[in-house]
Amino acid sequence: MCNDSMKNPLLTKKNIRRITEFFNSERGMKLIPYGLGAKYISWFCNTDFAIQRFFKKKLPIVLEFLETFPGKWDEKKVKSGFFTMNYLHGWRSSSISHMSGMTFKRRVKITGLDVFKQLYDEKKGIILLGTHYGLPAASFSIFPRLGYSNFYTILGEKGAESVKFKGMHAKMKPKVLVFKRGGESDAFSMLFEAKELLEKGNILHLLGDGSHGRASHTLNFLGKLRGYRATFAELALLTDSPIIPVFITPEKGKIIVDISTPLDLGDPEADREERVQNIVQQYSDLLEEKWMENPSFINGGFMEMYNRLIQA
Repeated sequence: MCNDSMKNPLLTKKNIRRITEFFNSERGMKLIPYGLGAKYISWFCNTDFAIQRFFKKKLPIVLEFLETFPGKWDEKKVKSGFFTMNYLHGWRSSSISHMSGMTFKRRVKITGLDVFKQLYDEKKGIILLGTHYGLPAASFSIFPRLGYSNFYTILGEKGAESVKFKGMHAKMKPKVLVFKRGGESDAFSMLFEAKELLEKGNILHLLGDGSHGRASHTLNFLGKLRGYRATFAELALLTDSPIIPVFITPEKGKIIVDISTPLDLGDPEADREERVQNIVQQYSDLLEEKWMENPSFINGGFMEMYNRLIQA
């Protein structure tokens, strides 16, 4: 038995599952204050019980990842950080929508908003490019809370029906384009609708490493070959919309929103395919930097994906 479960008899799988279920319920997302919930997550994910027993099945993913991931890392810190990030991340994202105005200002720290506002004021559509790193779903309520009522996000059918989305405050939810995992006709239909929204000056949030369209570009990503879907680049060139990457991560009870400078769309007279390739490469380079800053923030499924990639 783990030392901390001997000291704290409440640390049992049954009790933790009950707590987890409450956090992930619509009631829990509404009632649990962000600060209190974040403290619980940080405390629990640093216990030996969590690392050795509760997340036991996830441990091999982290250990295999560290074997091939570049650089030297503190194994214990990466493990506890990874579990802290991936445990109850749906609750984190949804609970933001229930914060009071004062709590939101105190908890959510945003950099780069001036650049975003400047481009938005030009009345052009904006592609807000998220990623499976940190808390991408936090964008769902953060931007509507900032007053952007024309904020749209692309979600898969499961995401649109998930508790973390349904548990959000009704007034803070984004407008949604539901992405069906069907054939090319479904992808084309979604792309056409997204194009129209951007041409009307709306904000479109999508994940640059998501599954919208086919993986058409393979790049060297931290020593391995990784495929990307260029949907965001194609949309930008079709509508002349700026692409603004955004990264959202938790930090000591706060939410850090890093709005990056727009990606370079290249010379309009240049070859279109070369422009798309360059845009995707810029995004990949930026994502590499983030992964190297803190691999603990990598989404669990994408850490598994990296483990399966072949060497470049």
